[in-house]
Amino acid sequence: MRHGRLPAARLTLAIYDGQMIEVTPNGSAPTESSPSTAQITRELAQRLVEQLAPSLVHNVNIMDATGMIIGSMDAARIGTRHDGARDAAFRGEAVHIAPGDEHPGTRPGVNIPLILEGHVVAVVGVTGTPAEVLPVAQVLVLTVQMLLTQERLRDNASWRESATRDILSTLSLGKLTESRLISGLRGIDMPLQPPWNLTGVFNTALGANQSVSLLRQLRELSGVVAADINGAVWVLSGSSTAIGLSLLRQRLQQSRVQPLWFLTGRVGATMPQLTGDAERLGALLARPGLLVPFTTEATSEIRLDSLGLELAIAGLPEAMIDDLAASVLAPLSDTLRETARMFLGNELSIAGAARALGVHRNTVVQRLDRIEVLTTLNMRRFSSAVSMRVALAADDALYVHGTQ
Repeated sequence: MRHGRLPAARLTLAIYDGQMIEVTPNGSAPTESSPSTAQITRELAQRLVEQLAPSLVHNVNIMDATGMIIGSMDAARIGTRHDGARDAAFRGEAVHIAPGDEHPGTRPGVNIPLILEGHVVAVVGVTGTPAEVLPVAQVLVLTVQMLLTQERLRDNASWRESATRDILSTLSLGKLTESRLISGLRGIDMPLQPPWNLTGVFNTALGANQSVSLLRQLRELSGVVAADINGAVWVLSGSSTAIGLSLLRQRLQQSRVQPLWFLTGRVGATMPQLTGDAERLGALLARPGLLVPFTTEATSEIRLDSLGLELAIAGLPEAMIDDLAASVLAPLSDTLRETARMFLGNELSIAGAARALGVHRNTVVQRLDRIEVLTTLNMRRFSSAVSMRVALAADDALYVHGTQ
């Protein structure tokens, strides 16, 4: 065997028969790596080989730092020991195996260690006459480095998304201090600072694809972190201002076929206020039907502090919500329920309700009289209007919650 030192490639990765390790060149024993070090499994090594193979006429193997073949187009060789690769990893140098110099488990070719941050983490081997395949092997080492970098970036993005979701979910449980929040955000390379704002972004058809698109757009913005929780995208802003929040809404609305709605917490919130807004947001999104009536309004912003009734209903037991709705609405037809909703939505104006429903005002008067006969609620009076409003909100909560 001949040895020749090659430039080291740089990555924070490690491989040991599919496990994370660090192997120091020149004979040092492998040790467990830090938890932050990415790993290359046998599945990943095989996938890399399969990506490279179509453009090559030579067989390619990827070995771990002990010389075990963990990726190869020759399935029979996977799991076998390669002495040349083990030697290359041990010395931190390329090993050339000429025809006639083979040992059991080896074939003629070149084996080049992938040395990352001073540690051998894998060996890339190409089968063939050394003089012929050396240039190929050198290019492959760089190619493998590029592919591993891409894999690592995908892993990092997935980890960061999961960590962000954990932070925001914990915030909604009221178990996060401001110092821990700031520390957690720094851990995902997002050093946000108070004052805060929490906003839930949603629409009536915010499925997985739209959430991914929205999260991708938010990742390009500074000063915010976001995660998909309970069917909405939660957006936490640091150093929040009213102008900044308005610009954020405008930017997210651009180029969208379906409009977005913004369930907005307090601007410039302290940590206790932020925690309260997170708890409110979680409670409302657990019963999204409570929000549906607001999506018919002209404005795209729904302030959390304007939803006191909805929050009160969201926190009630299911049976009580059902009773609140049924005790008032059970005798009413869909037409009468919609008339009641439009009457309330138009500030108890008969003329406004008539315009919204597209009927004569006398028709609205007749329907309101019929509602009073069936429920004893004279909706022209404030107390009766409140009772109807509670019943309709409870019905909204049950309807969507029951069909999710």
